[in-house]
Amino acid sequence: MADFVAHNAVPGLPAGLTGAKMAHQASMASFPDRRTAIEELVGAGDTVVVRMRMTGTNQGGLAWAGVPANGNKVNVTWTSIYRLAGGKVVDHRAEMDIMGLMQQLGAIPSPAQTPAAAAP
Repeated sequence: MADFVAHNAVPGLPAGLTGAKMAHQASMASFPDRRTAIEELVGAGDTVVVRMRMTGTNQGGLAWAGVPANGNKVNVTWTSIYRLAGGKVVDHRAEMDIMGLMQQLGAIPSPAQTPAAAAP
């Protein structure tokens, strides 16, 4: 759809529906065993809010967010807000636990991996 707006477009990908499709395809390739579960679904008027959980293993051939495939398992949640018009999604916003995802991928240390600060 030409007037689809993705407010959280992935940097470096085209805007709109083309970039959203490319981001989804990259996720599917990076996490080929990916499972997505809807945990909550709420609708009002022209808006639908979905809270989801994705699990999978970073084993695809692509680097995900700059992290090469490493066999790490991930379990991450996000919330998407969709606006509908004419029976189609025309607007999408998302909030994802990016910090948790990057820690699970091993791109940044988790608090458990960070050495404790020295006591004074």
